[in-house]
Amino acid sequence: MQDTMMKYVSVYFKFKGEISCVTLKTTVEDISLAMLEEKLYKKLALDESKGNDDVYDEIGPKAITLYVENGQANQQKDPIDAENDFMETDTAAETDTAAETDTAAETVTAAETDTAAETNTAAETDTAAETDTAGETGMAADKYVEQPPIKKGSQVIEAWEDGLDLYKFQEFPSKRALQEVVDRAAFGECFRYVIKTSDRRRLVLKCCEATCKWSLRAAKISETEIFSVRRYTGVHTCSRSNQSKSSNIKRKGSAELVATFLNEEYPGKLSTPVPKDIMDLIKLKLGVTISYSTALRGKNLAISELRGGSEESYKMLYSYLYMLEQVNPGTKTGVKLDEANKFKYLFVALGACIEGFAAMRKVIVVDATFLKNGYGGVLVFAKAQDPNRHHYPLAFGVLDGENNASWTWFFEMLKTAIPDSSELVFMSDRNQSLIAAVANVFPQSHHGHCIWHLSQNVRGHACNTTKAVVAWRFMELARCYTMAEFESAYASFKVRFPPAYKYLEEHTDKHTWARGYFPGVRYNLDTSNSVESMNSIFRDARRYALIPLLDTIIKKFSDWFNEHRKDSVTGSIDIKLVPLVEIHLHNLWSTAEKTPVREFNSYELEYEVTDTENGKNYVVNLKEKSCSCKVYDYEKYPCLHGLAAYLYFPEVEADPGRQRDVKIEYHELCSKYYWTELWALAYYKTIYSVPDRCDWNVPDHIKELQIIPPDCLKRKGRKKNKRNPSVGERRKRTQNIRRPRQNFGFSWLLFGMRSSNPNESN
Repeated sequence: MQDTMMKYVSVYFKFKGEISCVTLKTTVEDISLAMLEEKLYKKLALDESKGNDDVYDEIGPKAITLYVENGQANQQKDPIDAENDFMETDTAAETDTAAETDTAAETVTAAETDTAAETNTAAETDTAAETDTAGETGMAADKYVEQPPIKKGSQVIEAWEDGLDLYKFQEFPSKRALQEVVDRAAFGECFRYVIKTSDRRRLVLKCCEATCKWSLRAAKISETEIFSVRRYTGVHTCSRSNQSKSSNIKRKGSAELVATFLNEEYPGKLSTPVPKDIMDLIKLKLGVTISYSTALRGKNLAISELRGGSEESYKMLYSYLYMLEQVNPGTKTGVKLDEANKFKYLFVALGACIEGFAAMRKVIVVDATFLKNGYGGVLVFAKAQDPNRHHYPLAFGVLDGENNASWTWFFEMLKTAIPDSSELVFMSDRNQSLIAAVANVFPQSHHGHCIWHLSQNVRGHACNTTKAVVAWRFMELARCYTMAEFESAYASFKVRFPPAYKYLEEHTDKHTWARGYFPGVRYNLDTSNSVESMNSIFRDARRYALIPLLDTIIKKFSDWFNEHRKDSVTGSIDIKLVPLVEIHLHNLWSTAEKTPVREFNSYELEYEVTDTENGKNYVVNLKEKSCSCKVYDYEKYPCLHGLAAYLYFPEVEADPGRQRDVKIEYHELCSKYYWTELWALAYYKTIYSVPDRCDWNVPDHIKELQIIPPDCLKRKGRKKNKRNPSVGERRKRTQNIRRPRQNFGFSWLLFGMRSSNPNESN
């Protein structure tokens, strides 16, 4: 029964975005291109006499796919080269040789046989479309019968694009790069594919639905890693709902997919969302669920692709520093290697920061924080504070640790940018290596210790009292302005907290932490908290490779300079003082006008001012810019008493027969470092970040210099993201939900004895 069934040929073609089909009840050998064109014109309801070249151009022999079927469902189909077979058939029909005549006779005989069989079939069937076609086309209608358009999978689903937009001979740097592009499109457009072939030379992908026409074939270009697209069908004819049971439905997003997504969504940016937000973005944009670790690895990979990996950062460090010096004139950089040519130290001081420090108060705060990039070491900052109490970076570096050799090298490099002087003051914690290095490299400078860090050590030695109160009392003690106030408070501290007092006497020198005893001028700076906040700003950047870390720091410095430069010039031209001091004097003005003042010496501009709050008398000298309360002397801008004396100064008439030869301007009451003129001068230069690597112009002798990365640190256990708390620091305590913290029976000391649990009802 099967042998007697008639063979037919199905022709599938795409026209104006729709897949259609015509069926011819004949053999492939009997089909000519003219016959096929006639059938296509009729199928598309077009007039063949008008030409319609655009139809053939859009379809064409290359766009036609033929399959020979025996009328059986789910039978394998054999593709045929439409262009070669049809052209040969047309040529055979046009020649009149004897041999071709015999062939034509055989073809006619076969055609008549097919026509008879077809007529019987038509008589048995009730298909109105086949009967009408036979009546209209005569012999041609008897030769083949048209079927309705066939759309595999569903009559409702139309062909849809895959979102890749690839083209033939498009090149990708590697097979993995090509597959990442396909992966993202697959997740974004919700289709699945199977890998038919994947080796060093080829990559063949097919849609997971066997009836779908989507496919991609790429091949490797010889002697390169580049893969080129050789064949690509970017239209799906299947339904997305049919792919729900495919074999790769459980595929998860990879770190490479996350990196590609971040580089496209945040081009050129090192600061990207945190892993938790990346998980939500990938789910929203691509419809893929990824884990936290995958998001973190993808985030780090995106940074590496943007500015190079860890090892590559060390190899290109000399070239990077050369470009940094070119775009920022006056920049000081230094690198030190060990005997094995491995990285050891790095120092960077930007030219704009060095030049602007001349207009800053000469107090430098120094601190270090640990790096978490796998190689260990510490990140060091040396910074000042501008008169409006903003960060003013001076230098930064990377050291292998906090030891005598590393700190000495860092301060020697800093000395090349900032010379030693008696006006210079350093502020830091009590790291012994740092203290020794400052004393050796900057012998003329003064070194103060952070009173906050010291207060945490003091509270650790207190007993039988609230430790937080001890730390607070110590900081009040350290900030006393006059010697009399300090001695009185220190005696009270000795009586109230004997163990803490003993620790201060045995392990500290009051000249390094007490304001009244400190030999230098440190203004309002008595802690290193300002540089500690910089460590917090670059907390995420500490996980980056070396060059991305430097990029992040320099870009942040550039943003600060730009922001503070605008702040320094936005005020009125009549305002001569920085906003912080201007607001401070504005708040004191009303009280100062009511404060009693008595002139002591009109030539030396000395006055006696009576404080209305405590009734004490203070001596103010406007020429020396000092007051016996010492606030004017340390802060370098007027206190309440100094402002009251200034307001009284023009009210006093000069001696008879002479004029007052001294004229004091309002802003001259303050140190020059608080003038807006110098404040703007500190930020007048611009900090530029290093351009993209493709724009580097580095001499060959610098390119040849390469650095070997230091040895990686291999620690057991989970990587720590938070440092160990210092003495006296509190960290939020956690408790087991299933087993909450128990009361150990000491509540009776606070609340007395209880006969029953207060939570229980009576």
